[in-house]
Amino acid sequence: MNPEQPDQVQRTLADLDARLGRIAGEVAEIRAGLSALDTPAAAPSPQGAGETAAAAPPREATPAAGPAPAQASGPWRPQAPVPPPHQGGPWRPGPSPMGAQPSQPGPRRGAPPGQPGPQPAQPGPWSPQPADRPWRPVPAQGRPARPSRINAAMVIAAIGGAIMLAGVAFLLVVAIQAGLFPPIARVIGAAVLAVILVGLGLRLQSRHEATEGRPVNPGALALVGTGLAAAMLDVIASSVLYQWIPGPAAYMFVGGLALVGMILAQRWRSAVLAGLVAAGTMALSPLISSGPELPIFFVIVGIATAVLAAELGLVVRLIWSVPPAFMLTGYLASSDTGPEGDQIALIVAALVFAVVTVAVAWYDSSRREPVAEYAALVVVPGAVPLLTFQVLTYLEPGWPVGVVLAAAYLGLAYVFGRPVGRAAVAAGDARRGAGLLLAAVTGCVGSVLLVAAWGSLDGQATTGLALTLTAIAYVLAAGRWARPWLEWVAGIVAGLALLVYMGVNQPQLALSERLAVREFTYVDVAASFALAVLAVVVTWWLGRRLPGASSRAVMVGAVVALAALSVMLVAAGVVLGDLAGDPRNGFLAAHLVVTVLWICCAAWLVLTDSPRVADARKLGFVLGALALAKLLFLDLATLPGLFRVLSFIVVGAVMLAVAVRYRSDTDPSGSGSPT
Repeated sequence: MNPEQPDQVQRTLADLDARLGRIAGEVAEIRAGLSALDTPAAAPSPQGAGETAAAAPPREATPAAGPAPAQASGPWRPQAPVPPPHQGGPWRPGPSPMGAQPSQPGPRRGAPPGQPGPQPAQPGPWSPQPADRPWRPVPAQGRPARPSRINAAMVIAAIGGAIMLAGVAFLLVVAIQAGLFPPIARVIGAAVLAVILVGLGLRLQSRHEATEGRPVNPGALALVGTGLAAAMLDVIASSVLYQWIPGPAAYMFVGGLALVGMILAQRWRSAVLAGLVAAGTMALSPLISSGPELPIFFVIVGIATAVLAAELGLVVRLIWSVPPAFMLTGYLASSDTGPEGDQIALIVAALVFAVVTVAVAWYDSSRREPVAEYAALVVVPGAVPLLTFQVLTYLEPGWPVGVVLAAAYLGLAYVFGRPVGRAAVAAGDARRGAGLLLAAVTGCVGSVLLVAAWGSLDGQATTGLALTLTAIAYVLAAGRWARPWLEWVAGIVAGLALLVYMGVNQPQLALSERLAVREFTYVDVAASFALAVLAVVVTWWLGRRLPGASSRAVMVGAVVALAALSVMLVAAGVVLGDLAGDPRNGFLAAHLVVTVLWICCAAWLVLTDSPRVADARKLGFVLGALALAKLLFLDLATLPGLFRVLSFIVVGAVMLAVAVRYRSDTDPSGSGSPT
């Protein structure tokens, strides 16, 4: 036997061992890229291996001689994807798809002592990457990528596109003023230029090799955005200036072009493209048109941007929400002199825009990222045009419309702020917080609309009464649901109601007979009673909200409520006396009743022993002192003979009764006899 034959066999086996290791690594890489497929990928056969080396079939293991890796028999089963190698070092193959383990350098089993094992194979075209070529993971398909970062190239491209777009607008406007081209030439020229720009941009992007730092060609963004904005301006000019396209068709064309631009912006994840299409059209369209159709074009472009590009950042949200809102507000505020059809179109556009802002905000808060701060902000601009509905002649009286809109926003606030289920709480509180934030924004918007609706009522006194009733409702809701935004709104509306009551109803007129007889009406009676109820409700709310300060809240609330009831009695006396033909006697009788009411309330507070009313005796003494001051300084100078006598007798009798009862309660002997 040839002595060199064992060495030749060992070298052959070592070569086979190395090749099988490379095969295992190649299969592992293929499996990492095709882990979603149900069919296994067959490992490529080694080339130049000799007659003893054959490729293993995909579903059945072929035993290998010598040190070859063992293959698992049986049908193939999908396994978890092999993790990619570490970026900082050489790749080490994991388990093969057939269950075989790749060979490692070292002595082979069965080799003679001192015989070295097979050495690692050199990298080939399909071999794993060495240490000097780190592996870079491929981004997963279908994962929403972040919007591309704005760099210097994008800024330059955006500025260039804006300048070119301004040139297109000047072509459509200045050419008309100078008479350079006929109308058909202007429109066709702008359309051809728009098509060329969009085509060049798409072709440039198709040839662009996307990288992590530059996924989209900045020039492609500028060309496509400029071309689409130019096409929309061309459609607006064709409809407004030349009347070649009917208004509804022009709205559809502009909306379709805007949707195309937002689809590309969403696919390329480019806020620059979305802003160039939307902001470019909105900024330059006033050069072409200044009629009532202009805010409608703004709304159409804004809706298209909101539906498809709302998750491209805060700037895009501000672009599609703020300009249409203020454009609509300005045109609605000055639409009374225009045709009725224009007013209806603007009202419908404002309602549709408000609905879209709320819907997009809700969808962003529940489905999209970033968090709801961005989504909730668009609700406020969308509701600004609705404030003008109360002053429109076409909707006169406007307060019922305002009340309906306010009720809609407040209902949405209740829906958005409902407690979530246990499963949602267990999954996380992020969406609950988003819903509460959106509920707070919509609730505040509805409250502003409600206050604006009361401001359009006929008569300031009626407005004050409506505000007071609204404050009562808000305070009751704040005490029931304990929402921070609801408490803030309740406090603000309650303070506003008090200020309006003091300025409009003028309760100080109750001290003057001449002014009270001339000014007080039944509205003052209702407003004073409502303010007394509001004082009681606020006292209850503060007692629940601030238990430590409940005593002081009760004292202040009791004084305010009693003062409001006193004004109500004086106003009621004037009204009843006027019905009887003598308002002066009604005023005097009312003051007599007020004095008796004050002293009776003071007596009850001094003598009560209820633990529910803390510091009741102190409040009773204060109220009794006020009653005596009123008797000596007001009634003595105002009330005539019989009314003055009755006032002094009643007050004296009540004070004597209090003295007797108070002495009996505090006498240590308990005899009960006065001394």
